[in-house]
Amino acid sequence: MLLDGVKNSVAGVGWVGEYGAMRIERYADVHAFWGVVEGFYAADPVRHTVPMTVLSRLLALGEPPAGIVLLTVHEGEEVVGAAFQYGAWPMSLSGLPVRTHEVVVGYLLRQGVVLRRALGPRDVADNFIEVWTKAAGVDVKRLLSERLFRLEGLVEPSVAGAGRFGTVDDVELLGRWCSEFSDEALGDDEGLPDPVEFARDALAGGRGAAIWVDGDPVAMALATKPVSGMSRIGPVYTPKEYRGRGYGSAVTAAAVTWAVERGARDVLLFADLDNPVANSIYQRLGFRPVFEAVEATFTGRNTLGS
Repeated sequence: MLLDGVKNSVAGVGWVGEYGAMRIERYADVHAFWGVVEGFYAADPVRHTVPMTVLSRLLALGEPPAGIVLLTVHEGEEVVGAAFQYGAWPMSLSGLPVRTHEVVVGYLLRQGVVLRRALGPRDVADNFIEVWTKAAGVDVKRLLSERLFRLEGLVEPSVAGAGRFGTVDDVELLGRWCSEFSDEALGDDEGLPDPVEFARDALAGGRGAAIWVDGDPVAMALATKPVSGMSRIGPVYTPKEYRGRGYGSAVTAAAVTWAVERGARDVLLFADLDNPVANSIYQRLGFRPVFEAVEATFTGRNTLGS
């Protein structure tokens, strides 16, 4: 089946399209895609924290999720860009230089690919969002600005209670808290996976689920299994009735310790720029800003289709 250009004979590569000096390859297999982009992303695991952690989880699945889009952009033999999206999750933009945006957006529109969300560092995301909305005839429904932090040195907080790590017996609790976090952070969870299944998959995929307990469970922080020496923490969530007591700091510190003990050299997390409390908490723990990122949720329909 040809989506654009000519069929490629390399296993796992479904389609190739030539666009002037650039070539786009679209993959049908996550493992084949990873074989091409692993070195590209691993050259800067901090910038590419989202694709590295998400793709490592997808690689563990028996089969790729429905609706997955896996793209690389080439100039000659060099990989100069990479992006992917699946389901309702945002398209990852960290690996798409600005000079590739017109070509990639044109390809997506010709193939009828629908983008519900897009996420990446601001130096590439702002331009991609502008190009996409103009070309696709859609609007930005919601724009979330975030800051990526990297740990320089953990400052342990002194907080009542103790930490433990979640097991399959905790999936209902973790799922409920993930759902509440999503409601607060995103405003809706349309199209996203069932939160209990998300929590179960997170544990099965090797994530650490720190739970702070002070009589009752009062906060959680998930940490990804280290990839290329990088682990990312999130979501971090404290129910409203337990806030203001330091539980979020304590559970984040517990998640940091878990990641470092498993070989993480770079421990990262995202914080909403509009949440000054979270930003100050993370800096008191020893996290320092790296870059700003943006996530856009689009509304409307593409003006072009397949």
